[in-house]
Amino acid sequence: MIPRRSLLATLLASIGGALPWSLSKPAQAAPPDRVLTPLAPSQESLWRSAYGRTRVWGYVDKHSIIPGEPFNIMLSTGPGLDSIKGKLRAFRVGYSPGGDRTLVWESDELTVEFADQVQATSATLGAAWPSMYEFDDETTDWRSGYYAIDFVDSVELRPDPNVAVIVVTDKDRAGDVLVLLGTNTYQAYNAWGGSSLYECAFTGTETQMVSFDRPTQPDFFLVDIYLVRWLEKLAAERNLTVGYASNFDIHREPAFAENYRLLISTSHNEYWSKEEFDAIHRRIFELGKNAMFLGANAAYWQVRYGDLNGIPGDGNRGRQLICYKGDDDPIGDRLPESEALDFLTMKFRDEARRPETMLMGAAYQSYFDDADPTKRFAYEVARTDLPFFEGTGYTVGQSVGDLVGYEWDNRDPEGDGRRLWDAEKSRIPPIDADSIKVLFTGSPIDIDGKPGTAEAVYFVSTAGAQVFNAGSLWWCWGFGKEGYESEPFKRFHENMVLAFLA
Repeated sequence: MIPRRSLLATLLASIGGALPWSLSKPAQAAPPDRVLTPLAPSQESLWRSAYGRTRVWGYVDKHSIIPGEPFNIMLSTGPGLDSIKGKLRAFRVGYSPGGDRTLVWESDELTVEFADQVQATSATLGAAWPSMYEFDDETTDWRSGYYAIDFVDSVELRPDPNVAVIVVTDKDRAGDVLVLLGTNTYQAYNAWGGSSLYECAFTGTETQMVSFDRPTQPDFFLVDIYLVRWLEKLAAERNLTVGYASNFDIHREPAFAENYRLLISTSHNEYWSKEEFDAIHRRIFELGKNAMFLGANAAYWQVRYGDLNGIPGDGNRGRQLICYKGDDDPIGDRLPESEALDFLTMKFRDEARRPETMLMGAAYQSYFDDADPTKRFAYEVARTDLPFFEGTGYTVGQSVGDLVGYEWDNRDPEGDGRRLWDAEKSRIPPIDADSIKVLFTGSPIDIDGKPGTAEAVYFVSTAGAQVFNAGSLWWCWGFGKEGYESEPFKRFHENMVLAFLA
């Protein structure tokens, strides 16, 4: 929902780095009779990285693969850097007895050279680097998960971590748990090359399209990693299967969302296509299949995909993410008015067309600056009369940790009793307000000093689906982040996961 400077600073602090750029620029007053012309950004300022001393950048050419499916990795050194020799190492990120990164493959030595300067269009159309390596049979034995690729130089043996990442899906498209990663949101906040859906170094405002074909900041490691480690450990202990999907997977193949017993959406899953929204809504309210939203601000902005560098007739690979964030989206002039409202890339709740409250029971209200150490707000237990609380020891009013923020949801974000829904405008039916049970509640103060209400809610849909919405972006820190992890919290979720799978 907001620029990610402070979240990225959190990641940097955890790895001992320093933020190498500023995402916000103070306004400057122009002297009389003179108009300030923005300075062109330097090349160095456009090669953004979450890590210090970055030497190699990269990206892959697909959102996801099934095991054995080929994909390419593109690599480049930064401006002014000589070529560098080294190896690629691919890791599956998740739980294993030896840690959360399991080495699955290593390349022969290769040489990475400077591919190209960043162009003004690199963030929107793609960096257009040549392929450095094509993966093919190497992935045959890779099981579903989130994979990170490091580059390790041949002299110092120092890694450039998470140079590129890719999701591996399950061939069967079925199993116990499907983890839906917020891959669109990772890209929406990514400002490599100078532009994101929140800023543009070339114009001083945000852009309306960003490319997946460029280096991407590793936002998975901010919050989602804690959920994934805990869930995979539970799965190993309980003999459960866990599969993974990107947002584009559900957009391209809506049935992908149907065949798992439980769907879990991760911490910050803000940007969805209409096709993805419809697929998840169908799962819950037509098929009666269970879902958990373990974050906040989900299904907030509607997007569509482009593939401007694709081969004609080869299908849409979804390499551009488009979001105008308003009704000035040109698609509105190309469809009858009655149809256009369904496809405009603005908030799902705009014109009350598909309010997220009627998908998840609660929806985004506000946020605060997470870089401010005084902004810490506790979630408290609101009730304990559901079986998920068995063995937790929780009592009503007890704190479960400072897990509220930096964005949060509640049942009625605008506080007018309508819950974002309108009988004449909404494309989806309402959820009966009396069916929504508040399990945890918090009282955060937003960026403007306004009191808010955070709510974690549970309900059963008319089709019989059990749904839990945690209502806080930081919720998953309770699974393992130092200072936030707790055993009662994990017991609550183990109870809930097993109940949702029963």
